[in-house]
Amino acid sequence: MTFTRTLGRGAAIGVLASLLAGTQPACAQETDAALSVPIQIEAGPLSAALREFAAQAGTPVLFSEQLTAGYRADTLTGTLRPEDALAQLLSHTELEALSGPGGVFVIRRKKGEEKPARIPEAAPAREPSSPDSKAGAAAPETEVADRLIADTILVTGTSLRGLAPETSPLQVYDHDDILGSGVTTIDQFIRALPQNFGGGSSEFTSVGLPNDANSRANNTYGASANLRGLGSRGTLILLNGSRLAPTSEIGDFVDLSLIPVSALDRVEVLTDGASSIYGGDAVAGVINFILRDDFDGAETALRYGQVTSGEMQEIRASQTLGRSWSGGNLLATYEYFDRDNLTLADRPEIGLFDGASEAFDLPDPALFDLLPEQRRDSLVLAGRQDVTGQLSLDATLLYSDRSTHRSQFGRNGTVEHSGSGSEGLTLALGADQDLPGGWLASLEASYSQVRNEERRREVYRVDDLPFSDSRIETDSDVWAVDARISGDLIQLPAGPLKAALGAQIRQESFANEILGDRISAEGERDVAALFGEVQIPLVGEGTARPGLQRLELNLSGRLDEYSDFGSSANPKLGLLWSPVGGLTLRGSYSTSFAPPALGRAFSVSRTGQILPYQFILDLFGLEAPDPGLADMDYMQILGTQADLDPETSRTFTLGFDAALRRGPHAWRASGSWYDIEFEDRLGTTPVPNGLLDLHAPNIAWEDPSAFPEGSVIFYPTAQEIEALVATFQRPIGVLMDASLDRVGIINNVNVVRNLARTETRGIDLQLDYETQTEWGEFSAGLNLNHILDFTQQAAASTPAVPAINTYLNPVDLKVRGQFGWSRDGLSANLFLNHSDAYQTDGTEAAVPIEAWTTADLSLTQEVRFGEAAWLRAARLSLSVINLFDEAPPQTPSDGVYGLAGYDPTNASPLNRFVAIEIRSSF
Repeated sequence: MTFTRTLGRGAAIGVLASLLAGTQPACAQETDAALSVPIQIEAGPLSAALREFAAQAGTPVLFSEQLTAGYRADTLTGTLRPEDALAQLLSHTELEALSGPGGVFVIRRKKGEEKPARIPEAAPAREPSSPDSKAGAAAPETEVADRLIADTILVTGTSLRGLAPETSPLQVYDHDDILGSGVTTIDQFIRALPQNFGGGSSEFTSVGLPNDANSRANNTYGASANLRGLGSRGTLILLNGSRLAPTSEIGDFVDLSLIPVSALDRVEVLTDGASSIYGGDAVAGVINFILRDDFDGAETALRYGQVTSGEMQEIRASQTLGRSWSGGNLLATYEYFDRDNLTLADRPEIGLFDGASEAFDLPDPALFDLLPEQRRDSLVLAGRQDVTGQLSLDATLLYSDRSTHRSQFGRNGTVEHSGSGSEGLTLALGADQDLPGGWLASLEASYSQVRNEERRREVYRVDDLPFSDSRIETDSDVWAVDARISGDLIQLPAGPLKAALGAQIRQESFANEILGDRISAEGERDVAALFGEVQIPLVGEGTARPGLQRLELNLSGRLDEYSDFGSSANPKLGLLWSPVGGLTLRGSYSTSFAPPALGRAFSVSRTGQILPYQFILDLFGLEAPDPGLADMDYMQILGTQADLDPETSRTFTLGFDAALRRGPHAWRASGSWYDIEFEDRLGTTPVPNGLLDLHAPNIAWEDPSAFPEGSVIFYPTAQEIEALVATFQRPIGVLMDASLDRVGIINNVNVVRNLARTETRGIDLQLDYETQTEWGEFSAGLNLNHILDFTQQAAASTPAVPAINTYLNPVDLKVRGQFGWSRDGLSANLFLNHSDAYQTDGTEAAVPIEAWTTADLSLTQEVRFGEAAWLRAARLSLSVINLFDEAPPQTPSDGVYGLAGYDPTNASPLNRFVAIEIRSSF
C-alpha cells in the first residue's frame, strides 16, 4: 500500500492505471536507459495527457487543473525517460516539471514567466511566505516541491494549512489504492484494515452482538468503523473534514455504506486521539473521507460480481463528469449499488443453533440471511470558483438513499422480515480568503442529516399472518459553522513557526420514534468551541547538526462548551526528532472527550422482562447457582442508566518513519506503539472469561466481587422489586407464566452504564518495498496490528476482565500483506489477510477457534476497444475476494441473537467472490 503523508488540495495525482496499489516510480533522475518507458499519448487537453503519462510511466504527477486549463499537448510516442517525456508534453506552455521528494513530479509555472491574463492572480498552490521572503527569490528544489505538494490542504489531525505535522500516525489511501484492493464498497475497505475491528454495528448481524449493546440499535444494518476495537462511538468520521449525522436508534455511529466509493479521492486514517482538533468522539482516531473535487473529463465504470457458491450477485455502476476552467471547476458523480442477499442455504457448512425444543422446528435456511439485500443510489456534486485573486468559494453535496431487506429466525422458529430505508444528505459551503503575510482565513458552514425508517414484521414459521408488526423512524441532524485562520507566525532560525486559530458552533438533534407506541429518545445538544495549534521548528535545515537534522514540537488544544455536559479542555503534544535524513522518531500525548450519544443521553427506554428461570437454564444448558432459584423467575433489566457521565481518555504513542532509496529500489517502514486508557466508557458490564450475560448469576454466586455491587441481585424483596419497576420508562415485559411475585434473580449486567476503565496497548507496523526493472514494476507491503493488552473494568472494586482472543472480541494479531507487479498496461495485486487463532471464552472448557487466512487477487489490463474517445482509454479489471474459498472458522451459534456458527466480528461468510469491472475515462 502507498502511505502518502502530504497531498495537495485541488491537485490531480496520476498513479498507475493498472490500479497497482503499492507501486511507486524509480528515481526521476535515473539516467540508465533501462528505466525508459514506452509512451503513447494522443493529442488533447494537457491535464488528460499528464494523467495518461502518469498511468503509462508509473510516475506520480502532481498538478492543478486550474494551472493546466486551456493548454493542449501534442501526440507523444516513443520510449523515453519520464523527465524527457514530461518536457515534451510541456514544451508549448509556460510550465515545467519539477522533481520532488519520493520521485514525485510537480508541475509549476516556470520561474520568471508572467502569468497569462486568463490565469487568476491567486495561484492554485499557495506558497507560505515568511517575513523575510522576497518575491521571485529562488528556493531549493525540494523546498519548492514540498510547498507545491502542500497547497492549502488541511490534512487530517491538524488545523494547520500546508505540510502536516508528522507527530501522529497517519495512513492515507488514494483512489487507486481503494479500487485496486478489489472491494465494492468503502466499508469493505475499512473493515480490511488491521487497525479496525469488525465488531460493533455492521450488516453481518441482524439483532446485534451480546457483548455490544450499541450494535443492537443498528436497525438499518449500516456499517461502522471501529478503530482499536474501542467501539463505533470512539471513531470520529468526517467527510471533507466536516462531521456527518449519526445513524441507528441511538445515533451512535456514522454509516459508511452511504458513502460512494466512486466519488472518493482518498481516505485518511488517523490512529491517535484528536479531540484537541475536532472535539468530542475522536477517542480512538479519525477517518476522513475526501471527495474528488478536481476532475476534468468523464469516467464511466460498471462492475458485476457474484459468489462462486450460492446465488448472491451485485452490481456497481458509476458516472463521473468534471470540467475545469480558469479559476474554477465542477464535478458530478452518480453511483448505483445493488446486491442480493446471502443466505444460510448458500453456506450450509456454517453451523446453526437447534430449535428451542422438539416442538420448534427451524424454518428453511433460505430464510436466514447472513448478509441482507441492499440497494443504494448516491450523488455527489462539488464545485470551486475563484471570485478574486484572493477569495475562492467552494460547495459540496452528498446525497445517498439506501434500502435494505433481511429475513431472520431464532430458536423458537419465529421468522422476522425487516425492510429499512436510510436517506443521508450532507451539504457544505466554504470560503477561503488570502490575507497579508501569507495567512489564510477559512469559513465553512455544513449541514448533515439522516432519515431512517424500519418496518419489521414477525410471523410464526411460514404463516402469512403476522403476530408482530412495527415501524420505527429516526431523525438525526448536525449543523456546524467553522472559522479558522492559519499561517506563519514568525520566522525562527530553524524555519517558520506555523499557527492556526479557530472557532466552531454546532447543533446536534436526534429523535427515535416507534410509531404507534412511543418515542424512545429525543434531544438536542449545542456545542461552542475554540481551538488552536502551533508547530514550532526547534532544529531545521539552517541549524541542523550530526544526529539532529530536525526537531519539531506540535502543540494543540481545544475548549468545548456543551449545553448538556459542561466544558471540556483537551490538549495534545507531539514531538518529532530526525537524527538522519530518511528517519524520523515521533511521540504524542493527548486527551479526548466524548459525551454520550444523544440517543443514550436522552433515552426513555429503560425497562425489564421476566421469564421463568428454569426456561433459561434448559435453553442454555446451565445449572442454577442455588437449587432454590430453579423454580423462581428471572428479571433482566434493559436500557440505559440515568445520569450518564462523558467518556474521557488519554493516549500515548511512540513511533518511527523511515525511507530509503537506492537507485530503482525504495523501502519505507513505519511503526507505532500505542497505549490508550479509556475512562467511563459506555457499555454493558463485562462478564469474566468472555461469557454471555446469562452466565452472570452463576459467576456472581461463586464470586460476588466479580461484578459491581447491585449487578446481580439474588432473592430481592418486594420493596426492592417495586422500587426498581418504578424507574422503568416502558412497561415491563412478562413472558410465559412468570410473575413479579416470584422473581428470584435480578440481572442488571445488560444495562448500559459508564464503566470504570478500558485499556488497550498495541503495536502497528507497516513495511513497503518498490522497484522498477526491465521486467516491470514490483511492489510488496505489510500492514500489521498486534494487540498487547485489552482489558475492561466495570468498577474500581472489580477486577479487570480481558477482552481479547475470545469469541466476538478482537484477536491479538491481524496482518494484511500485498504483492504487486505491473508492465505494459497489465498489473496484478495479491493481498494476504490473516487473523490469529483464539478461543470461545477464557474458561478451561473453552473450544479453540482456528486462525483464518485468505487471499485476494486483482488484475487490470488497459484495453482499447475502438477509436471513439470513450473506448480509447479503458481498463478491464478482474478481482477475486477470498481466492481459495476459505470458509470462516467454526464457532458456537447463538439463537437468542441470531448468530450463525461463525464469528461475524473476525470473519466473513462471503467466501470466494469474483467481480469484473470496466472503467473508461475520456
